Amino acid sequence: MHIKLLTLTAALLLSSEVTAQDPDYRILGSPDAPVEMSIYSDFECPYCRNLALVALPAVIAEFVDPGLLRIRYVYFPLAGLHKNAVAAAKAAHCAGQAGRFWSFHDYIYVRQPEWAGTEVPEALWYDYAANLGMDPERFADCMGSQETHRVIETDLREALGFGATGTPTVVLGGESITGAASYEELRRQILAALEAGGG
Repeated sequence: MHIKLLTLTAALLLSSEVTAQDPDYRILGSPDAPVEMSIYSDFECPYCRNLALVALPAVIAEFVDPGLLRIRYVYFPLAGLHKNAVAAAKAAHCAGQAGRFWSFHDYIYVRQPEWAGTEVPEALWYDYAANLGMDPERFADCMGSQETHRVIETDLREALGFGATGTPTVVLGGESITGAASYEELRRQILAALEAGGG
């Protein structure tokens, strides 16, 4: 099921100038892989959680590990639906700055039932970071920085520019796969993209 974007985070779209960000820490797989799959996702979205914890591990084993596919994560927090989505995206970015993006990605999706839809204290993100071995002071500085805000804003603009209206939105070879894609659907699309010569 595809979650409709009811309200965009106006608070994030404040500035008219957005600097380009280095997305390398959010890319999983070989830069030489013939196919790239972008995932526009929200850490508080239950359908994104299902994609991350059920479908992606199989995709990674079959296509990423052998060098056939790279996965690129794009922050698309739907703050109008999910009160903690922006904070979770910022925390994930700061984990990425510490070299822990993908482990943090899995960690907060596994623990989504603990924090989704609740009044979450900011200290929760620091606890999660500490549990994954990150420096607490650097993590806190990153969480409060304008640069972190700009990273999330840049991704939001990319998602909207692409025409994404909900999460998860998966883009493979320039084509959007709507809804909560299953492993079987992703596998079929990846094989088609590989057969077509990548993209």
